[in-house]
Amino acid sequence: MPGTPARSASRRRTMRSSFITWYPYCRRSDTIAAALGGTSHLVHYLSFKHPLHAPLKYPMQAATTWRILSAERPDLVLVAVPPIFAALAVGRYARRHHARFVIDAHTGIFLHRRWRWLLPLTRAISRRADAVIVTGEHLAGVVSSWAAHPVIIGDVPVQIGPGRPPAAIAKDRVVVVNTFSVDEPVAALLAAAGQVPTVEFFITGDVRYAPSGLVDGRPSNARFTGFLPEEDYAGLLRAADAIVVLTDHDHTMQRGAYEAVAVEKPLVTSNWGLLRETFSRGTVHVENEPAAIAAGVRLALAERTRLSGEMQILRREREALFAQRLGHLLDVVGTSSASADRPRAGTNGSSPSEELRP
Repeated sequence: MPGTPARSASRRRTMRSSFITWYPYCRRSDTIAAALGGTSHLVHYLSFKHPLHAPLKYPMQAATTWRILSAERPDLVLVAVPPIFAALAVGRYARRHHARFVIDAHTGIFLHRRWRWLLPLTRAISRRADAVIVTGEHLAGVVSSWAAHPVIIGDVPVQIGPGRPPAAIAKDRVVVVNTFSVDEPVAALLAAAGQVPTVEFFITGDVRYAPSGLVDGRPSNARFTGFLPEEDYAGLLRAADAIVVLTDHDHTMQRGAYEAVAVEKPLVTSNWGLLRETFSRGTVHVENEPAAIAAGVRLALAERTRLSGEMQILRREREALFAQRLGHLLDVVGTSSASADRPRAGTNGSSPSEELRP
């Protein structure tokens, strides 16, 4: 049957894959690449989240992308967007070298003002791809309306190491997974923290990207950690009594939320349909308003034992679903009309079995 574990494992053994991401970090890309038995490449120059640098760094990143793919010669190449220009570079390589081409479309490419004006280009490139990965049914419908091939892979299971434990504190510890993205209601979170003085809030993310005045105006029980090394970040997650991850945008999957699943901690996240469906256990869903966030944190801490037990069940369920959907992706890539008329990767028209290494 399509998407069975045996078939998926067989295809992973016979398909070289590379995943290109034009970010300085992306656990989602790393996880999908590892699950496919491939390599993940984070290609990034100059400053992150500085649009004025784009005309300088995008050509450099495109050149580096071409060098990586020319050296690896993958049969399947995946690319995270935004920026859509990364997919433009990868798609060009895939056409020239007859490789399968998959776009991992993060929600921002559809919703954020910075990228929405490029939707005609996104639509055109998506039609050329063998598959477009999206987070849920709504965006799958959008991609289908473009005559492209959607595959839903919402959350991806992550592995969190033991980490380096943080210093002990007397209060309950709530970790807020945050990057100062435009969709994160940090001001509302800080107002909520002020309503729960018996809790210490640890807010992650590089404070260089924080809105002006936000850090200095925080309540006394809120600490901004800055961008943490992996060992410290893992230790902080494991030491949490609850984890908070919020977004103002519907249809947005939360990496920090599935990190909460990985460490089996109670989760407080935003009350959107996609997040209610995905994080259906071990989770308190709240409106992005200070009083509601504060009440959600109190409930998560009061019910931490029950919610942590539910998270163990949810983790196993989501891992099984991820394996199933990854198998479906491989089936779509192998049979999509976009790839049906392409020769398999190789040289001089040789057969796949002669060219593909295990």
